[in-house]
Amino acid sequence: AVVSTQSTGAVCNARNQPNFHAYAMFYFPKLKVTWLPVFKASSTTWKNFIIDQTLPPDVTFNSNHYGYGLIIPFRLDWKKMIGPKTGPRRKRVWEVEPNDSIRFTVIRHPLSRLVSHYRKTMTSPEDQDAFRDRWIKAAIIHARRNRAWSAEKQRDYEKEMDDMLRLDAENPKGSPDNPYLALPTFPELVRFILDVHEPKRLNKHWIPIAQRTDICQNDLDIVMKLENEQNELPYLLERLNLSRFTDDLMSVKRNPSGGKIVAETEVEEHLKLLSKNEQKQLNKLYQIDYDMFGYEPVYV
Repeated sequence: AVVSTQSTGAVCNARNQPNFHAYAMFYFPKLKVTWLPVFKASSTTWKNFIIDQTLPPDVTFNSNHYGYGLIIPFRLDWKKMIGPKTGPRRKRVWEVEPNDSIRFTVIRHPLSRLVSHYRKTMTSPEDQDAFRDRWIKAAIIHARRNRAWSAEKQRDYEKEMDDMLRLDAENPKGSPDNPYLALPTFPELVRFILDVHEPKRLNKHWIPIAQRTDICQNDLDIVMKLENEQNELPYLLERLNLSRFTDDLMSVKRNPSGGKIVAETEVEEHLKLLSKNEQKQLNKLYQIDYDMFGYEPVYV
C-alpha cells in the first residue's frame, strides 16, 4: 500500500517537525494534479510523461522537448500564496490550485537515492560536467587538499581539475602529482556530506525526503514508494484520474533507463566502503525518512 498520510501526520506531530518552506510543487491544470518531484525517485520519468500529456509535441527548452525548464511555469510560487482572507477556509493555499486537486510524490529509500546518484555521476561525463560546481570539486578538495601547498599550487591543481571535468575542455592535461585528477570515491562523497553540508543546504539528490517534500506542511494526498511501484502504480494513476494513460507511462517504465532501482546488494557494497561510524552518521541523517516513511536503516 502507499504510505499512509495518517502515519506521516502522526510522526510530524510527535517530532514537532519544523517548516522547511520547501514548496517545490507543480500544478498542471490540464491533468488537475499537483506533483512534487523527488530526484532519483523516477522524477525524470514523471517529468517526461507529464510534458507529453500537457504540452505540444514541438515545444522545446534549450532544444530539448523534455527540458526541465518547460515545467517551471507550472511551479507553485510561494510568493503567490493566498494570504489571510475572510470567507470559507481553503484547503489549498494557491489560488490556481483547486481545493480538490490531488497532490502526489514518488519516494525511494534515501540510501538507494544516494548510491544511484553517485553511480550515475561517476559513469556519465555529462553529469560530471553538470555537477562539478555543485559538489564534485568541493568533495575532492575537502578530501585531498594539503594545507602545506602554496596558494599558487592550489589554484593550478583546481584549474587542472576543472578542465578534467568539463565536457568542452580541449585535451585536458594535468600534473602527475595532482591528487585532484581522480573522481571522488563514495567515502569521500559521504564524508563531504557529513562534514560540510548544513541540513538546509543538502543537495537535492541526497537531501532527506521528508525535508525535500516538506511532508509536514505540504498536505500530500499520495506518497508512493518506487520500490512498490509495480503494485502501486495502477492505484496512483486511478487516484489521479489518469488511468487512461497507463499504457503511455508503462511504455516509459519499460525503457531500460526508466525508473531503475539500485539493487540492495549495490547499496550494501557501497556501504562496506564506509567505517562503522560513517554508516551510523549517514543513517542518522536519514532517520527522519525511516520514521516518516517506514524505511529501515542499512548497516553492513
